[in-house]
Amino acid sequence: MAKQTITRLLKTVFPHLKSESGIPPWLFPERSLNEALDVVGDSGLLRVGPPLGMADAMLARAPDPTSITPREWQNAIRQWLPLPKLSPMMTTFVEVAETIMAQFEKVRPTIDPMVICRCLAILLYAPLVDRGKVVSQELANVLGEEANEPARLIVSYAEAVVGGDISTLEKVNQCILKYPDWREWALALQEEVLRCRLKPRLIAVTPPLSSDLTSVLATMIKEGYDESRGDHSAHSGDQILTQ
Repeated sequence: MAKQTITRLLKTVFPHLKSESGIPPWLFPERSLNEALDVVGDSGLLRVGPPLGMADAMLARAPDPTSITPREWQNAIRQWLPLPKLSPMMTTFVEVAETIMAQFEKVRPTIDPMVICRCLAILLYAPLVDRGKVVSQELANVLGEEANEPARLIVSYAEAVVGGDISTLEKVNQCILKYPDWREWALALQEEVLRCRLKPRLIAVTPPLSSDLTSVLATMIKEGYDESRGDHSAHSGDQILTQ
């Protein structure tokens, strides 16, 4: 395996994944992802991968990112069945994350906030892989939602956190504990997150300029400049001095 194969692969795939899934350009900016991947590195990704056997599968067939054209990446991503779910899930996560974190001190006496983080990570990831179907269905039953609407699972879990519904939070946790592979994966992810000192931005400061927006701004600037010139030409220097 070439050095940094997994990180290079993810950096290459991510722009196409965002585009094809409909994630807004300013959500999960590529610069933040790249910085996080550089800090975590292949070694960190390999530590997170083994519990679900994903790293081995990736290493067995991971292509050289530079050998595949952008169109080939796009076509491959379009064939990923969970793709339409990705944008609603990510958008929902960003919307509720701050609200959930604000409740940590309130729920800390009755449930460890790290349990909430691990459960939320599984709610985010399990619907995207085949091995997550069973646990996603059980979590949907606990939360009173449909397993094929993962964004709703995130919303319902957030409502339980904000509402201090410790019973539901504990049921979700117990459901996950039944699956050793998912429990190990969540713990490994938690360790990597805590080890990583970088705090990547989930949202870019401003959306990137589109060609349409650039054109509008250019027109406004030109009109403003022409208008300014017109105002100045209407007055001579003497007129301005005598006002």
